[in-house]
Amino acid sequence: MSRRVNQLVGWAVFFVLMSSCESKHPKEIREGQIDYCIEYDTLTLSRIDKKILPSSLIVRFCNNNTINTIDALSGAVTISIISQPSKKEFATLLKVFNKKLYHSEPYANGQYPALYARIPKVIIDTLVNDCDYLGFQCKSVMGYFADNPDSKFEIIYTKQISIDKPNLNTPFENIDGVMLGFNLRFNRIDMRLRARSVTKTKVNADAFSIPPDYKKVDFQTMTDLIYLLQQ
Repeated sequence: MSRRVNQLVGWAVFFVLMSSCESKHPKEIREGQIDYCIEYDTLTLSRIDKKILPSSLIVRFCNNNTINTIDALSGAVTISIISQPSKKEFATLLKVFNKKLYHSEPYANGQYPALYARIPKVIIDTLVNDCDYLGFQCKSVMGYFADNPDSKFEIIYTKQISIDKPNLNTPFENIDGVMLGFNLRFNRIDMRLRARSVTKTKVNADAFSIPPDYKKVDFQTMTDLIYLLQQ
């Protein structure tokens, strides 16, 4: 009888351990949403009111299509980038209060969307470490913007979120995985982004379409407008 009890206890422990491993390292996610918080250094906050700075980044993805949206001024200003590998094109959408503009163009080597147009390429350290982040198996590396090698920052990325070449046509194109932690720099503003949640959820195909009330502008106009917003 005691042997039977020991066997049952042994199997119970086995299944508990297996279930804990599965929750710690979830299966690959192919559709969903990533929510990031944005942090700033004290120098930035000493000269700019935090209320007018971008406060969050939301990435929605499905079938390798992605839309990245940054909000500022409680949603009064939003900048989105839609990437559609099947069409080999991306679009930048800008909303400032009631003004809605967009620019779309095909993928091109070395060509960044307007949001990243004035950001130097990110150089990646060759030393790669394994880590866990939000329950995902990740890699951690150090990187820096090409024009400022003395200011390194951590980049955390995973391949357990299924987006093919997620950093194509961005300064982070050498990172082979979805980034859950990284830095961005817009003009003189340093931003530290960290994912706070990854949710497996249905994403409607309309999310990757340009709304009909957005007016088309050329690349230079879009780049200049985004640059002005960073002043």
